[in-house]
Amino acid sequence: MSLPLDLSELETTAASDIKTKGWPGLMRRVRAQGAIVVTNHQHPEAVVVEAQAYQALLAQAGASAGATDRARALQALQAEFDARLATLGDGRLAQALARPARRGPVKLGEPR
Repeated sequence: MSLPLDLSELETTAASDIKTKGWPGLMRRVRAQGAIVVTNHQHPEAVVVEAQAYQALLAQAGASAGATDRARALQALQAEFDARLATLGDGRLAQALARPARRGPVKLGEPR
């Protein structure tokens, strides 16, 4: 069941009604509606959802946070790669490859 993002779109019940009408009645309404906003003096204090819906919401939030972390890591890697690639394109690599390697005379049999 998809829940609305705005609390004003959810059904509400006063905290005092839960005391007088009981918890089972509230849970019947939660199962029917998906979520109920509990108010105290007409101000939202809590949202009651079934345990399974709560676990699903936590899983979605965790997956979203993980995806955000992965996206940030990929952006950082891309920026590092682009910076290194830019140094290759500025001509220094071509100049280095165009010059012969500087080596001194090599004598066979002598340790370096």
